[in-house]
Amino acid sequence: MPVERLRIALVTPPEGLRLMDWQALLIDRLRRDERFEITGQIIGGDDRQDPRGTLPTRFVKLAEHMMAAHRILPYDTHSAEDFLTSLPFTERRADIALSLGPVSLTEYQLAQIVLAECSLTFGGMADPFNAAMAKDAARAPRIGVSILTRSYEDPAPRVWRETSYNRKPGAVLTGAFVAEKSVLFLTHALAGLAQDQTLPDRIELPTAGRKPDFDSAWSYAQNFVSVVTNKLRTERMARSGKARDFWQLGSSKGSISGFHPGKATALSRSAFVMADPFLFEHEGQHWVFYEAMNADNHDGWIEVARLDGDQLEHPITALKRPYHLSYPFVFRDGDSIYMMPETQAAQRLEIWRATRFPDEWELHATAFEGQYLAESSLFRDDNDRWWLLTNLSDHFAFQDHSSELYLFEIDGPDLTRIKPHPDNPVVFGSDSARNAGSVIRQGNRLFRPSQNNSHGIYGYGLNIMEILRLDDTGYEERLVRRFTPDDRPGVSGMHHLSVVGDQIVMDWSGAE
Repeated sequence: MPVERLRIALVTPPEGLRLMDWQALLIDRLRRDERFEITGQIIGGDDRQDPRGTLPTRFVKLAEHMMAAHRILPYDTHSAEDFLTSLPFTERRADIALSLGPVSLTEYQLAQIVLAECSLTFGGMADPFNAAMAKDAARAPRIGVSILTRSYEDPAPRVWRETSYNRKPGAVLTGAFVAEKSVLFLTHALAGLAQDQTLPDRIELPTAGRKPDFDSAWSYAQNFVSVVTNKLRTERMARSGKARDFWQLGSSKGSISGFHPGKATALSRSAFVMADPFLFEHEGQHWVFYEAMNADNHDGWIEVARLDGDQLEHPITALKRPYHLSYPFVFRDGDSIYMMPETQAAQRLEIWRATRFPDEWELHATAFEGQYLAESSLFRDDNDRWWLLTNLSDHFAFQDHSSELYLFEIDGPDLTRIKPHPDNPVVFGSDSARNAGSVIRQGNRLFRPSQNNSHGIYGYGLNIMEILRLDDTGYEERLVRRFTPDDRPGVSGMHHLSVVGDQIVMDWSGAE
């Protein structure tokens, strides 16, 4: 029988634990969540320190020096430290022993835990700031984060849940970022455990090839210098109004099952940046709404044009605000036409109603005041229920929309009733969480385009995810197709897809 609260004991090293920001954030969230009870702390007996040689240490120090100007918002750790200090040292039975430091429980201590000991690894390492330099992670497209478990009956570390996050420039930013993201990932897993008190089948953890070595440190150094150099060049060119990267639109015909980005034809350009295209059929004609932006990377606006073959005829401004607009999801409800652009710069969700299609709109409804939502779209199922799929940024220091997908049941475009899905976030991971267009219906199957953000690149590739389940208690999807720049030689990324009938539009990035 499930218990009311999951009892958690914190595992700390014998010399005590000076909390890092992510550890303090985790403790604060756990102790304020009614699903959990922190019962005390246990002094761990086994060391799980990362092997870290002199050469990798020097590379990290170099990265720290080079990134000194990039300030990471510090988290106030005092409250969590005071709470940890007040916790009794106890052998009292707990459901979960949560290892916060580089220590594990002894065999005797494991015998006192009802379910398992849990710990996090980042790129196979216990220290998140080693993650970007681990032997496997140094060449990986993303940094893997795993929740490991051990029990008295099965003391070998095994993977319980895993996901991955796109890397940042350098070990310092990457470590801080993946550590902060892991807090929500771990809390979500523990919440599920609190509900059913059962650990699913676990995967045996590979033990070879985890430590930093000369090759991984050298790969890290080369990648770090390349990323920083490109970032500085891009920022310099943007300030001069000569941005290097641009996005443009392409079109194709056929079913989504036969779609291939290499066969898409480039559409005519009307702005330096043209991205996030949404098709909308009105009075027998196809219209394309898209984000437009200048080369100076200032606020974007929404343009619209009629699609005639491979031409966008007479592009005009559909909506412009004193803040950035993108991702213009356009939909119909009854006789009214609505647009739900991304308005995270205004810290809310906005829905606009067309008073004269396609270029006159009035604000119809708002929701999620004070929150950051990106790539939001609506979907109405066969039971006439409205669902909102969005990438909400639950963050402290790093506002990120590429790592979690949230699901809400709503009452339609009025946004007067919003019910969070009990399993939110329903998708984790930078390789598939972020929306890349509206839900596509093909016969009795549903597909969600999603972004693949990898290799430190936003908008690296596209996925087609098939939605297998969407109801009050669960959400499931599976990857059916994945596209990368290799599928359209000459481009550096692609991150959006829209389908109406047999007409398809997409975007891709390149270089001037």
